[in-house]
Amino acid sequence: MEPYLATQLFAINYLQLIWALLNRKYIDKKQSITLSMLLILIISISFFIRTPYIFMLLFIFYATSAIFILRYTTSWILMALTLFLINSLTILSWLFTYDLVNFLFQLHYLNADQRQFLVPFSLLGQQVCFFLLILGVKKIDKMYLISDSILHIHKNYKLHSLIALFFLILFALIKQLAINYFFVESFFYLTFLLLTLNLIVYSTAYLYSKYYQQQLKKDVLFEQYNQELEKITISDEFRHDYRNILLSLADYIEKGETKEALNYISSITDYSTELLEDDPYAELSNISIPSVQGLLIYLIESCKNEEIQLHLSIPDMITEKDISIRLIDFINCLSILMDFSVEATTTKNLYLSIKKIEQQLIFKIENTLKQLPANPANSKSHFKKKKINTVKKILNQYNEANFFFHSENDDFIVEFSLHTTK
Repeated sequence: MEPYLATQLFAINYLQLIWALLNRKYIDKKQSITLSMLLILIISISFFIRTPYIFMLLFIFYATSAIFILRYTTSWILMALTLFLINSLTILSWLFTYDLVNFLFQLHYLNADQRQFLVPFSLLGQQVCFFLLILGVKKIDKMYLISDSILHIHKNYKLHSLIALFFLILFALIKQLAINYFFVESFFYLTFLLLTLNLIVYSTAYLYSKYYQQQLKKDVLFEQYNQELEKITISDEFRHDYRNILLSLADYIEKGETKEALNYISSITDYSTELLEDDPYAELSNISIPSVQGLLIYLIESCKNEEIQLHLSIPDMITEKDISIRLIDFINCLSILMDFSVEATTTKNLYLSIKKIEQQLIFKIENTLKQLPANPANSKSHFKKKKINTVKKILNQYNEANFFFHSENDDFIVEFSLHTTK
């Protein structure tokens, strides 16, 4: 096949890939349009410039798409794995269509006339096969939440991702040379090697992401265990002191020292506050998303360090199916708003709730329970408006998301809602 024709067919493959798989999951709409225009430009150039190395223009597409994926997902791992996925889909779709016809011709199972007759059908079949593989990948990803699981990994693994990409590019270039010089055996060896490499890298990342989620669950259970153990210790201490407390209180009452008795009761109440307060970790059991649990643990610890009383309310069971936007965007919004709330509150109280109401998931965080005026006149500049605008920008991508922010002097309310899946 002429290099210019192969370049055009690959470009058409990638146009399918952008709009059927990457758009609004790995890149945004503007980035999708930019990549599409780049591919259309490559197709146009290949019509007029037909050098043997015209396919090198496709590396501009690979580099640009890698940058866009990295900017959109902020994940080096997912960027590398997406390029591995693109490579796998391309290899498989060509292997069982055009490459199969060419392989049968090289082995003399097909003569020149039969090959010439089958080539147009194989090229059309390749495009159809590529599209069907994309649909298959989307279905598998939706079923097993593979990309979302990978996004749970907080470490960027930049060096590991770059090394994996280096080997991918190296083997791809050697394979291209094998195609140009008709090294059939080398071509199939390299094809098998690339597919194996892709499978190993993707499986390793996915299994590690699952391990990371299990570690987060373990951390939550460990914190809950520590809280319960602390309560038991306080209860034991209180039980041992209970008789003495009653004797002391009875002594005050017998002497008619009412004021001293009330002060004593107040001191006992302060002493037992840790036992009487709700355990914020107990609410985490209603969140089945490890990454969100991890964020909430971080918020609880941050509030403890800043001596902020956190009132956490999660009355309903929340799963990934209840989140109608990309999980990474949901996590980013939560992370930004939690940091903002800890920095902005001056009341030493935070009220956070995540609940489901009439097929809506509502996230609300505030530092006051009073009703704020409808039109604030004195919003102070210390509020980190840049962070709020970042959340707005993320949620504005989704029609099903609503955002509300209100501040008055030192008080604020932040709320966003999503439509839950039925």
